[in-house]
Amino acid sequence: MAGGNRKPLAKGDVEALLDRLQGEVTRPECWSCECLTGFIAQMKVDAAQEAKPLLAKYKVPSAQIRACTGCEPCPPAAIFAEYLMRKRGP
Repeated sequence: MAGGNRKPLAKGDVEALLDRLQGEVTRPECWSCECLTGFIAQMKVDAAQEAKPLLAKYKVPSAQIRACTGCEPCPPAAIFAEYLMRKRGP
């Protein structure tokens, strides 16, 4: 992971996060929302080299990324926030 001496995000962890997104993101437009695309971008930065190909299919061209529409709840934002908190540590 970025910063300090944290280990890169393992392939299994990336798979688990993507599975969670697949299960909790129900609106098709969410897949091009800045909330979700920002999370994917952060995982790509943090991921171990062998995990990066898993994220490739989620890449959205920047011209197609839509602004947050303020969904409540926003599953991608909630999962991203949990991820950042775990990454930050105690």
